[in-house]
Amino acid sequence: MFKTALERMPSDTHKFVIRADCTPTGEHVRRFNAPTVNDVAAIIVGDPTKSRDIVVQRRSNIMHRVNETHRLYDALQYPIIYWQGQDGYDITLKMVDPITGVSTNKNLSAMNYYAYRMMIRTHEENVILKCRRLFQQFAVDMYVKVETERLAFIRFNQAKLRSEDYTLA
Repeated sequence: MFKTALERMPSDTHKFVIRADCTPTGEHVRRFNAPTVNDVAAIIVGDPTKSRDIVVQRRSNIMHRVNETHRLYDALQYPIIYWQGQDGYDITLKMVDPITGVSTNKNLSAMNYYAYRMMIRTHEENVILKCRRLFQQFAVDMYVKVETERLAFIRFNQAKLRSEDYTLA
């Protein structure tokens, strides 16, 4: 159904050698230093509202884009966290009343969805929280997704926000 990365590799005789003790000539001395702290960061280049897609290639060589707002994006990006192929965040998800369990008309935001996914529960095991560095990457990536959703809302809802009516007091 889909091609794996190994099947797509060209069959040439190139050999890749990664040596941490060597730096390319002409580069800054500290550019290739190993990290000294356990920080995670997101570097967003260009327009932060542009989509971050995953490209899936079928065996028939047809490529499909999976947008970050698609329900399968999280499972494709983080197969260890979504190991059962569960659906991730989707812009069509609705809020559920916690008392009645009935779906409401309000859309579920990415922030509320991921806050729920990362929540510590006493009688439930949360796989995401046990993923250590992958969890850190996941948290930063989902933060970027939340901020992108907020920026897109502001960008496309200027008439509703009527920001020109706001004045500084």
